Amino acid sequence: MPLGVCYYPEHWPQTWWADDAQQMRALGLEYVRIGEFAWALMEPAAGQYDWAWLDQAIETLASQGLKIVLGTPTATPPAWLTHRQPDLMRIDAQGRRLGHGGRRQACLVNPDYIEYSRQIVSAMAERYGNNPAIAAWQIDNEIGNHGSARCYCEHCATAFRQWLEQRYGDLAGLNEAWGTAFWSQTYSDWQQIPLPNVPVGGGHNPSLVLDYRRFASDQQVAYCGMQAEILRQHSPNRTILTNIAPGDDEINWFDMAKQVDVIAWDNYPHGFPNWQAVSMYHDHIRGLKRQPFWVMEQQPGQINWTPTNPPVPPNQVRLWSYQDAAHGAANVLYFRWRACWLGQEQYHSGLRDHANRPARGSVEAQTVANEWQQHGQPEAAARKVALLVSYDDHWAQQLDPHAQGWSYWQLLRTIHRTLTSYGVGVDIVQRGTPLDEYQLAIAVAPMLDNPAETASWREWVQAGGTLICTPRSLTKRSDNRTAPDGFPSGLTDLFGADVAEWSALDPAKPWAVKLGDTSYTAPLWMEVLNVSHANSLATWDQCYAAGQAAITAATYGKGLAVLMGCYPTEEILGDLLPRLWPDAQRLPEDIERIALTDGVLWFNHGEQAQSINLQGTWHDKLSGEEFSNSCEIASLGVRWLQQR
Repeated sequence: MPLGVCYYPEHWPQTWWADDAQQMRALGLEYVRIGEFAWALMEPAAGQYDWAWLDQAIETLASQGLKIVLGTPTATPPAWLTHRQPDLMRIDAQGRRLGHGGRRQACLVNPDYIEYSRQIVSAMAERYGNNPAIAAWQIDNEIGNHGSARCYCEHCATAFRQWLEQRYGDLAGLNEAWGTAFWSQTYSDWQQIPLPNVPVGGGHNPSLVLDYRRFASDQQVAYCGMQAEILRQHSPNRTILTNIAPGDDEINWFDMAKQVDVIAWDNYPHGFPNWQAVSMYHDHIRGLKRQPFWVMEQQPGQINWTPTNPPVPPNQVRLWSYQDAAHGAANVLYFRWRACWLGQEQYHSGLRDHANRPARGSVEAQTVANEWQQHGQPEAAARKVALLVSYDDHWAQQLDPHAQGWSYWQLLRTIHRTLTSYGVGVDIVQRGTPLDEYQLAIAVAPMLDNPAETASWREWVQAGGTLICTPRSLTKRSDNRTAPDGFPSGLTDLFGADVAEWSALDPAKPWAVKLGDTSYTAPLWMEVLNVSHANSLATWDQCYAAGQAAITAATYGKGLAVLMGCYPTEEILGDLLPRLWPDAQRLPEDIERIALTDGVLWFNHGEQAQSINLQGTWHDKLSGEEFSNSCEIASLGVRWLQQR
């Protein structure tokens, strides 16, 4: 697997560049990303380009055989531009216009900013598009980061109304879809439609807000697509990608992924609550295009933007690199080459420290490079379990969670963490994805109905698939109005049950659910299920609905449809999962197991060595050791085991 690094030659004396390039190759690195924040140096004045420094940097890196990932610099507009035209800056939800000095401050809907972006990207593509050193292009950097995907300026207001007119055709259609008869909201002119940042009594219409979020996402996607079109025209046969910052959820990344050849993400494990969340995002990013992805920025040591910024212990960077590969990363680039002396990221570490000495992350990166050169790169095996997700469902629940503490992404993390703790590999894919290659699918709070999709679910279950739907399934139409029939809308016959009663639960007064002989705490949400021809797998307990169904399962054709009326905590799902997926087996704490095409990768994310149980005799591809029945994994250790 190719390894690489993010490099900023503009931060360092040119006399250092050649030595840096030599050191990168000596380390076993193959890729170098440059350029994504250097607009002011590329175009120091309007229409005046200075390519000499970038020419020299590319030539110097290429002379060592390094492949260049060249970034378009549109995340950081130059001061001459923002000073001359301050209306390019975004207006936030509080009505404040952003100033110059950071990044992601420009409005990507503003037609003038789009044109300036088009000009700099075209100039770069025309100059470097056929340069043999350029292996890939990165479009912008972390589009949507810093809450930048939603702007409330006059350009966004105009574009939003145009977007609505294209979506609904006329105001009669919009008024019907939004249910504007409620509270006298009926619109008779497109100009009357507000942006949902202006405070209103009782809050904005949820259908309006959901459409605004869809619109804002579409504009970011279109901006990326504009750049991709230019690059394809002037730089054929190069990989085009863009990178995602973890946790940014204002953009539908499934839509964004369609604009590029490869999707990438920036993996900073210290920005997550635990290692399981890192695994989840790996699976999510892989599922965006259902193909290998890049890790464009891999944390190589301590970072500068979390509340505590703790140290990174020995062997951690090596483990992270293997975890990247095991989940489907094709390329891994570390951020950054050298710890910086200037700007906002001076406390962020690199492969080399501030004194230009190799940091521990550098040593571990070289170890990984050597191991992968000797043994090949880990390649993940195909998954048979899918988690079905939707940004529309997330946005709809985010703007109206109803239950205190309800979070779509927290629900996803809980389900994924449980599957991971039982050694079940999963793909996280978009709702509507064909399920033919999967045996089990869990739809994560699929609130907004899609009749075509639910019809495909019915056919898949009938053919032998097992479908699990969590609470809040198919309760609304796609326009965010409540469905007028029983829940889950359109599929009560598939599940053999419907929702007789539902409500949010007081965080201080959770209910209980009885599964087998065990009673579990059931927080956040309750749905009492009315059974027609399903079996009751679990019942409510210690509440007024005691004895009534909380989880049901119905045979449908050759398959099974499971409806969960209770929130799927790790305890509840951990009891239910082995009943539905016999291969699920609880792993020791902090142990991760990933099936490969040629064996199994085992990770110990804990602080103490642990033993794992094995069946038969196994060979460690990395160390050459042989194991029967059990194997010890050191703290932050990796075992690549192949069965004899």
